[in-house]
Amino acid sequence: MKLIQKSKTLTEEAFEILQDAIINNQLQFNVLYSATELGQMLGGISRTPVREAAQMLEKIGIVKIEKNKGIRILPTSFSTMIESFQIRLMLEVPLIRRATEIRTQSDLEHLNQIFAEFKQQAASGDITGTLKADRDYHLALLQIVGNQKAIDIISNSRNQVLIAGSATIPHSRSCMDTFEDHLALHEAFTKGDSQLAAHQMKAHIINTATLLIHQESAKRQNWSDCDTNDYLNWI
Repeated sequence: MKLIQKSKTLTEEAFEILQDAIINNQLQFNVLYSATELGQMLGGISRTPVREAAQMLEKIGIVKIEKNKGIRILPTSFSTMIESFQIRLMLEVPLIRRATEIRTQSDLEHLNQIFAEFKQQAASGDITGTLKADRDYHLALLQIVGNQKAIDIISNSRNQVLIAGSATIPHSRSCMDTFEDHLALHEAFTKGDSQLAAHQMKAHIINTATLLIHQESAKRQNWSDCDTNDYLNWI
């Protein structure tokens, strides 16, 4: 786990580092951690910013604060996974449509650079680098519209999936498969076809959800190996 850097408020820094630690499995599910214990892990900070960070994590469903006991990391459930993809469909599809409509030449050049980096990471077979490049590509698209509240909600939804310890790479597809799943979306955006870009974003999100649900249902109890379209295609 990284140590606290003092440039941000301690609460903000603790929130970001704890979230990353949960995503990267440095903190375990269903284990009670005290604020003092987590503060020591973060470089010896006091309990107050840790508690405040835990409250922020609780609001987005990542932890549960148990009074007088500690902070418990919550595993992502089937319903939470489905809801995360539903939120992405509700927000990302119209946002990519709008981004395609208002993009500038500068936006396009910037996105092409990020897409090239995405391809490079995928070609190298670097799983962590590919997942980061995937996230950065989606974030760059969203930032064209500039709705920070929507970006935060989408980021939290993506993190809910990662917190489950789940990624389709390498279990359900390769790094290059993941990159290539964005090709049609990127082509539509580059051509300025907003309707097609929205359609491709929806197809991409549903494809990722389908792969992930099938993958996780095979190894988790009380998960449903469902037809994802039943849960997502109505949006």
